[in-house]
Amino acid sequence: MQEPPFIVGRPVTGEYFVNREEELRRLLALVGGVKKGASSNSALIGLRRTGKTSVLENLVVRLEPESAIVPIIVNCYGIAAKSRFAKLLVDKAIESYIRKTGDNAYLKRLVKAAGETARAALERISEAKFADFSLKLRDKNTEEDSLIEEAMHYVESLANEKNVFLVIMLDEFQDVIRWGDDTLKRIRAVVQSQKRVCYVLAGSATTVMRSLVYDRRSPFYRQLVEIPIKKLNKATVSTFLKKRFSTARMRCQDSQIEKISTYSDGYPDYAQRLGLELYLAVGPGGGVTEEQVDKAYEDMILGLDGEFENYFGTFSPLEREILAALAMGKIQPSEVAREVRKPIFNISKTLTTLMNYGIIERPMKGQYRITDPVFADWLNRRFKSVAET
Repeated sequence: MQEPPFIVGRPVTGEYFVNREEELRRLLALVGGVKKGASSNSALIGLRRTGKTSVLENLVVRLEPESAIVPIIVNCYGIAAKSRFAKLLVDKAIESYIRKTGDNAYLKRLVKAAGETARAALERISEAKFADFSLKLRDKNTEEDSLIEEAMHYVESLANEKNVFLVIMLDEFQDVIRWGDDTLKRIRAVVQSQKRVCYVLAGSATTVMRSLVYDRRSPFYRQLVEIPIKKLNKATVSTFLKKRFSTARMRCQDSQIEKISTYSDGYPDYAQRLGLELYLAVGPGGGVTEEQVDKAYEDMILGLDGEFENYFGTFSPLEREILAALAMGKIQPSEVAREVRKPIFNISKTLTTLMNYGIIERPMKGQYRITDPVFADWLNRRFKSVAET
């Protein structure tokens, strides 16, 4: 059976991965020195759907030959409680270490240690720290920031005891930033003290993430090397599409490739989705028409309806009103204010918040637009009145 030439809904590796070789090369250079104490912590910054998680997954693949380096990916998206983050960090560290080394006996000892006092496991430092962390996690009086510190100290002790090195990748890190500078300062203090662990902080709130790196008031000022993940240019998208269509013997003219590239607007996720829709429509060996490209876009919008609905629901009522106004072509703050019937001061403040989190952008002074054109199109279709059609 012919394998689909495109993958949707999960990070991609190998031949399905849209070219990010330069970003991967830089990441490998930054984390590769961890074995000699010469690694640098980094910040992977890019808009939603530009493929940051795929870059992290491909970094895991590239580190596979390094038997002493254990890569760990922790998805911070939607984590509201610090205790949940601390537990997830420990769980992912254990899971990744065992998967990389095959040391299943360690998991059994940890299960036993969790039921002992820290003193009983004292001769095994990482197990003692795990036991202590488990006790504090069950104690409702334990300060949540200290749980994060305990979790980070545990992973360092694991690296020391097992003579390995850890690369911890915290995806969607902007959800951790929301906890404030006090929490970030405590995280940074632990990070600075660790010798066998390096960190990659990835986030889609572009302005917020860059402030983390460059703002003098940031706890991580001068502590991180930025690796930007930008949208792909049309040439890269076109080359990728041609290669993938050829694997399925599909015929697609340059004009149709151009249209797909325009629709996807440099977002790898949308290029993959449109390609898959066309593959499902015409099948292996089929020919693609411009009408089918248009229909694939319509089908993609329909397929994303539930996802966009849930995403839209994460915004405040005022933010939703502003996004709807922008999607309908109200690009100036005064126009948006009239549309949503709110004072312009409130509008300007919320526009800044949305821009900080990479939801909207300012292509020129005094004008705003939604960064994701497909999401903007979905909003336009949902809120456009009959009189405007």
